Amino acid sequence: MNAHCTRLHLFMDGELSESDAEGFRNHLPRCAACEGGLRDLLQLELLAARALGTGVAEAPAAKPEGNVVALGAWVRRNARVVVPLAMAASLCAVFVPRMMPAAGDVPAVVFLENHTTRELEARLSDPRADKWRRYSPMLGDADTVEAGKGTLPLRPLAEMEERKDFRGIVAAYVLHGQWQQAQAVLAREPASAARNVDLSVVALQNGRYQDALSLLDPVVRADPRHPQALWNRGLALSALGQKEPAARDFDQVAALGEPGWSNEARKLAEELRAAAR
Repeated sequence: MNAHCTRLHLFMDGELSESDAEGFRNHLPRCAACEGGLRDLLQLELLAARALGTGVAEAPAAKPEGNVVALGAWVRRNARVVVPLAMAASLCAVFVPRMMPAAGDVPAVVFLENHTTRELEARLSDPRADKWRRYSPMLGDADTVEAGKGTLPLRPLAEMEERKDFRGIVAAYVLHGQWQQAQAVLAREPASAARNVDLSVVALQNGRYQDALSLLDPVVRADPRHPQALWNRGLALSALGQKEPAARDFDQVAALGEPGWSNEARKLAEELRAAAR
């Protein structure tokens, strides 16, 4: 590492002088660390822009959320100093294929497979995010909860985006508490039972229990044995105080014999009926 390696974010933010920016551009092709860092930042912003349904070049300057760099504002501020947006896209095209993992090689941290418990009570449509673990909500403020999950890695998200694996992208965002990004991806998808299930998870998180029911009722009518829809509908009904209907939904999940989920569903049904007495 040399002095240039400490200036990547300054370069991205347009804070370098003309001569320092030129020096960094000359340094970039010879430094794998900076090349990879620039690739990550560029690809992350392009991915976020697609997820939010905005063109990067047209997106207004905004406060970055999480580790998303406001690349659109950076490009506009530095049209004379740094590469134009088309060059940024071409940099991604050059750097990303070389740096991307093989298809299907998704780190365990993306779907929290390395966790022994789960913090999300609702169920997502993606089977990779729907593996049963004991429910143990993390106590504390949002920042504390998010810190406990670790950083959501960029490269698997970009690889899933290339494969149009929207179920995986939504699940990753939800599991890491990035609800706005998850909802933005869902807003772009065509209607489907899986989309309704995932939208119901967002609705439950936001306390919109009636909206969750409106999303889930058609799914259950079409498939009365849909485990995720029954489970999430049970949660919504329970939150609305409809304990017996909720217990019946959990009874149906219990009858499906899913490892872990059926036992938890049976326990929830028993607790609901006990509370209703």
